[in-house]
Amino acid sequence: MRRAHTLPELALTIALLGIAVGTALPRVAGITTGWHVRAAVREVVNALVLAREAALVRGAVATFTVDAVRGEVTVTCAGDTITRRALTALHGVRVAASGDFVRYAPDGLATGVSNTTVLVARGPHVDSIVVSRLGRVRWSE
Repeated sequence: MRRAHTLPELALTIALLGIAVGTALPRVAGITTGWHVRAAVREVVNALVLAREAALVRGAVATFTVDAVRGEVTVTCAGDTITRRALTALHGVRVAASGDFVRYAPDGLATGVSNTTVLVARGPHVDSIVVSRLGRVRWSE
């Protein structure tokens, strides 16, 4: 009656597991990178929606600001900072924008903007958010 495995059997099993994990790990890392980009995109979209809603509710100008150097987005309305999200610190992404800010008038329409694009990237994954002249937000999911 055999009770245990031999050392060569255990070594072979561990070696095969190592090969399997080694081939699957880069694929898993790529998937998680995409998750970080999508999470950061959702935060940018939520901040843009929040800025528009703040302008409508408060009846004041609200501003969505992109700080590409710090990797942050900020929403302010009537001198109050409503939210600030450090996307680089939270998700490890790079942020770039065609314009530094999007300003919403009290009627909820964007002013002084012409199709602002915000890019969110990490590794090979890049996603974009486009804000139209009217303040409409579009992104790919």
